[in-house]
Amino acid sequence: MIDNTPLFIVLPFIVIAFMLGIFLGRKNTEKNSVSSPFTLSSDYFKGLNYLLNEQTDKAIDVFVRMLEVGEETVDTHISLGNLYRQRGEVEQAIKIHQNIIAKPSLSLVKRNDALYELARDYMNAGLLDRAENLFLELIEKQSHVPPALKRLLSIYQQEHDWENAILTAKKLESASNKSYSQQVAHFYCELALVKYQAGHSREALKLVKKALGTDKQSVRASIIEGEINRNLGNCKAATRAYRRVEQQDPLLISEVLESLIQCYKELNNTKEIKAYLEHVLNKYGGITSILLYAQQIQQTADDKSAALFIVDSLRKKPSIRGLSSLIDISLDFTKGTAHDNLMILQEITNKLLENKPVYQCIQCGFNGKSMFWHCPSCKSWSSIKPIQGIEGE
Repeated sequence: MIDNTPLFIVLPFIVIAFMLGIFLGRKNTEKNSVSSPFTLSSDYFKGLNYLLNEQTDKAIDVFVRMLEVGEETVDTHISLGNLYRQRGEVEQAIKIHQNIIAKPSLSLVKRNDALYELARDYMNAGLLDRAENLFLELIEKQSHVPPALKRLLSIYQQEHDWENAILTAKKLESASNKSYSQQVAHFYCELALVKYQAGHSREALKLVKKALGTDKQSVRASIIEGEINRNLGNCKAATRAYRRVEQQDPLLISEVLESLIQCYKELNNTKEIKAYLEHVLNKYGGITSILLYAQQIQQTADDKSAALFIVDSLRKKPSIRGLSSLIDISLDFTKGTAHDNLMILQEITNKLLENKPVYQCIQCGFNGKSMFWHCPSCKSWSSIKPIQGIEGE
């Protein structure tokens, strides 16, 4: 029975079969006289026939039986195992790579190559403990150090082992000459949240300080610091933390504006609310700051004045969220047909906003309605931002 394997998957196997044919032909010539013809066994042609008919599983079984693991053939075996892993057949990959490691005659370099691939097999199979042990063994032997550390870092993140993630990231910085300060700051933030949720606010604040010491641009650390201080009743410290976000990443100001306003209210500093919102509006814009400023107008003046402010803002920067808020405010002072028409418009805008994503990853394009510091799709840190434009911020 022929499987419908795409050509781009079959092609690597054909290349390996060709290389195998050359190797076996050379070995056959070495065993016989120089004048002996170039011959290959019937098994080789059987395996090749399986490949041409896209029966890769049967072909690989034939080639693996033909090719004894040795110093000259180990790379071919490793490649076969890797191809199995790429096809999602991790159990077969594990068997091939384990078989290589079991050969005592192999050089240390070749054995470590196979050990690294076996660790990758375990990782793909979800056997993280086994993968971790092999990567640690390779690092101890000073073999495959940067890639092994990188995969170890991925394992510790999956397991939420943030302390080991910090240690591994710092080792990876030294081994690769690449900065991991942004990721390490997030790991400290993760530890801070664990402490905070366990009721250890002071310890959490110390970890937040470590995060900011590692990466002074860490918006997440500032937000956590603001939240903890606010809950401790230290609103002055909270406002300092929230206002720091503007210098760290202006695109994320919208994430702290409501919390900042609440802090100023608790400090009875209503003047600063209006002053800061005006500053943000003039320098950055954004529908969140527009709507929050409109709320201040409602509280100090009336609904009509707030509606007029939103109308003027929408002329400069159209926004579905802004239109929705304008309708909500206008419903309070309209009657009759105008009120009925606004109700229809409100229903339409609500449907438009209902399934619209609010955030998007600038690395892979993943989008959603919730804020993630670690992209669920591409696993990048700090890559998710509020969507801009008429449908976003």
